[in-house]
Amino acid sequence: MERSISVKPGFAFILLLMVLAFPENGSWAQEAVVLVVAKDSPIVELSSLNIRKAYLGMRVNMAGQAIRPYRLNSDEQLNRIFLQSVIAMSERSYQRRLLSFTLKFGRPRPDEVDSPAALSRLIEENPLAIGYMWKADAERYTEIRILSVLWQDL
Repeated sequence: MERSISVKPGFAFILLLMVLAFPENGSWAQEAVVLVVAKDSPIVELSSLNIRKAYLGMRVNMAGQAIRPYRLNSDEQLNRIFLQSVIAMSERSYQRRLLSFTLKFGRPRPDEVDSPAALSRLIEENPLAIGYMWKADAERYTEIRILSVLWQDL
């Protein structure tokens, strides 16, 4: 005797919605890349053009002083998203542009750090420092604040 499994249409629809609503990793939250500054930073707004300039080694002033950008180099996906969405370059093109600006104009390259915790500490020490990280990481540190969302997975 053969038995078939019967699934009511309403239950099947809810099950389908649940499968589509949750990413493979089971996360409820959407991924986002955010720009962070020190909690007491005078930086209240930074245009996408000024973010791009700062990360290309160009001087961007705030309150008469230069903003100091930091790169988080420990996450390949984060860097790829940042470079594509904010800088509009591949890693290779970005590195060539930085090298060119350094050789031609003596512009310093953005400092690189290895962890969100190290980035948070450096940003806390310098109120004119900026950095980017995953939103979930930024929310863990009380000494920094999110200035803007640079990219969000929809």
